[in-house]
Amino acid sequence: MLKTRLYDGRKAIPDTATLILSGPMANIVSYTIAKQFPASQLLVSPRIGQADRFVSLPDGAQLQCADTALLDRLPQEGKTEGLVAWLEQRWWVALVCLVITISGILGAYFIGLPMAAEHISARIPMEYERAIGEQSLAWIDARKIFIPSELDPDTRRLIEEGFAKLHRDLPMDVYYRLEFRHSPAIGPNAFALPGGIIVITDAMVQKAESPGEALAVLAHEIGHVERHHAMRHILQDSAVATLAAALTSDASSLSLAVSGLPVMIAQTKYSREFESEADEFAFQLLKQHDISPELFALLMERLSEKHGADESTWSFISSHPIIAKRIARAREAAAQ
Repeated sequence: MLKTRLYDGRKAIPDTATLILSGPMANIVSYTIAKQFPASQLLVSPRIGQADRFVSLPDGAQLQCADTALLDRLPQEGKTEGLVAWLEQRWWVALVCLVITISGILGAYFIGLPMAAEHISARIPMEYERAIGEQSLAWIDARKIFIPSELDPDTRRLIEEGFAKLHRDLPMDVYYRLEFRHSPAIGPNAFALPGGIIVITDAMVQKAESPGEALAVLAHEIGHVERHHAMRHILQDSAVATLAAALTSDASSLSLAVSGLPVMIAQTKYSREFESEADEFAFQLLKQHDISPELFALLMERLSEKHGADESTWSFISSHPIIAKRIARAREAAAQ
C-alpha cells in the first residue's frame, strides 16, 4: 500500500487516496471513490532527485506520492531514469561536468576560435574587407578625430615611394593604400584598417628621424594586413557577441557588435600574438629591402620615452604591449 494524493482533473484540491498493488491489478481507494485498473496501464514519471513522483491513470487522473521502491514495479515513462537519478544524487558528477564545460569553453575561446578566425579571414574577399576599412576611416574622419595632413609634399612623396617598394610583390600588393592624417590630440600613431588601408599620422612621420624609421612602422602595419589581423579580430569578437546573444537571448549584444564595427576597429588593441606576428613580418620585410630593424628599435625607444605612461586608446605605445621585449627582438633581428 502507498499513500497518495489523487488529482482527478475536475477539482483543484486533491483527495487522499491509497494505491494498492494486488497481483496484476492496481486499486485506488479513497473515502469517496474506488478504482481498479490493470497495473500494466499505469505510468510512473521519471525519478528526479528526492522529488515526488506522479502515476498517470488510464482515465486521465494522476496520483502524487513520495518516491518508493514500490513504484519500480509499475511501467516507467523513461527507461534511463535510473541513470539520471544516479547522476542527480551525486554532486561530484555535476562538479566534473562543470569543469569539463568550462574547459571546453576556454579551449574553444583561446584555441578553436582563433584557428577558425584565421582560416575564415584568409577566404574573405578583399572587396568586403576594403568596404569595412573604408567605412571605418569615414567614421574616424567624420568625427574630426583626424584632419587633413599638413606634411610637405616632398616628405609625403618620399614615404609613399618607400611604402610602394615595401609592399611590392606581396600577396596584398594591389590593395594597399597609404593615408596621411594630422591630429595633435593623438600624436604619433599608425594603424592598419581592413582592406589594406594604412593610416600614419604627421606626428609619427615627424618623430621619425629618417624615412627608414617611418617605413619600419609601416612595415609593421603591413604585417597586420598580410596576416589579416583586423578581420581575425572582428571575427573573434563577433563570434563572442553571437554566443552572448544566444546564451542571454539578448539580440542587442549582436546588433551592437555589428553597428559598432567602426568603433571596434578604430579602438582595436591587438593581442601580443598578433603584435609579435606583425613584428616578425616587418623585420624580415625590412631586411629584404636593406633597411635595418634597428631603425624600428630606435623609433620605439623614443616613443616609449615620451608616451610610455600614456594609456590613451589611441596611443601607439599603449596599444602595443611589452615594448622592451619588442625593441630587443628588433635588435636581435638586425644583428642576424
